[in-house]
Amino acid sequence: MALRRACYGIVLLALLALALQGCSGRQLLYDVSIRPTVISPDADGQDDIAEVKYSLSRSSQITIYLLDESGQRHDLRVAERRSKGERTLYFGGVVDGRLLPDGDYTMVFEAVDGRGHSERTETPITLADGDPVPIEVENLNIWPQTFEPNRDGIADRVKIGYNLNKEAERVEVYILGADGAKYPVPEDKIREEGAPGTHEHDYDGGIDLGATPPPDGDYTVVVMAEDAVGNRSEARGSLTIEGGGLPLVEIIQRAAVFEPSVVPLGTTLYFTCTVKNIGTVPIRTKGPEPGTIYSTAQNYNTLAEYEEPGIFRVGLDYEGNTEGRSYPFRWQLGMDDELTVIDTTIGPQQYLMPGQTVTVWGGLRVDDVPVKTEPYYWLGLIHEQVWVVQDRVEPTQIAIGF
Repeated sequence: MALRRACYGIVLLALLALALQGCSGRQLLYDVSIRPTVISPDADGQDDIAEVKYSLSRSSQITIYLLDESGQRHDLRVAERRSKGERTLYFGGVVDGRLLPDGDYTMVFEAVDGRGHSERTETPITLADGDPVPIEVENLNIWPQTFEPNRDGIADRVKIGYNLNKEAERVEVYILGADGAKYPVPEDKIREEGAPGTHEHDYDGGIDLGATPPPDGDYTVVVMAEDAVGNRSEARGSLTIEGGGLPLVEIIQRAAVFEPSVVPLGTTLYFTCTVKNIGTVPIRTKGPEPGTIYSTAQNYNTLAEYEEPGIFRVGLDYEGNTEGRSYPFRWQLGMDDELTVIDTTIGPQQYLMPGQTVTVWGGLRVDDVPVKTEPYYWLGLIHEQVWVVQDRVEPTQIAIGF
């Protein structure tokens, strides 16, 4: 009886083994092919790429690599999960961003299923007449390496320069944050993207478009170029952003007043307004101080308070202005003792700090007969050589007596 039970068990095990063999009897890795087996990766459109096919009878991890004539291994796929069925990949001779040298290679396929069963197949492939010159990104230069994208006209921009030794099919230039965030850098203005030679990108952190720049911190500048056959080259450098942010300031509405409403010729029209820094970055400004009285024969240049890129001032303009410039009369945003002095790369500068509110007032002595007896006067908030932040604030008709 015991012998009968033992024989019965042996038969069951044999049947189970046959069943498992029937389920997995087909090869795990089959129908492996490469066409053509000789490629010439030179981007001429003829036999540049090989079509590589293989099939799996069940879900497996697939590893594909090449062995050169010296036995060195070049990985294409390493233990990547693939479901059963036919698979296709295209091989142009490039491994890890570099075209392999001309020569004879063996492409090795290794598959391992979920039960640990493995199979291996080898197929020859030859590279001939490949492009001998790989793309190179050379002489990366970043200046300055610390910049402050806040539109104050000081260290607002950084120049990113490099050289390409040959024509690139694709170029990417971006800054990379410690958190992995990528911020694209606009195309350069020296020559067409990807052209061989020197390139220079002007990066402002997006401030010129009114965007908030990347957060303050340390970044990596990345320049990546890829040529027509798939060679890739990458250069990296360091960049630090400090004091970045979008400058936001305003003349508070309904807080601008002109007086008197009738101004005899030779006397003074006065204004008062309230200005507030509503942003998160300091606002650079310069004289003349509030309280300064201009005459109609003067302007900010005659007071030697010349326009500077990036500074903010309150300006006065009027109907019939023939100065050839808008807002010819301008005032600093606050008195000297109200402002904060910050050392910069161009020396100490005065700033209206975030959240700070100041009163700006001044006057215009009307010495010249206006084009109209009752012209309009108005204020503006000027971000010099950038834009007029607020235009035609509180336009007020003033009667000029003469």
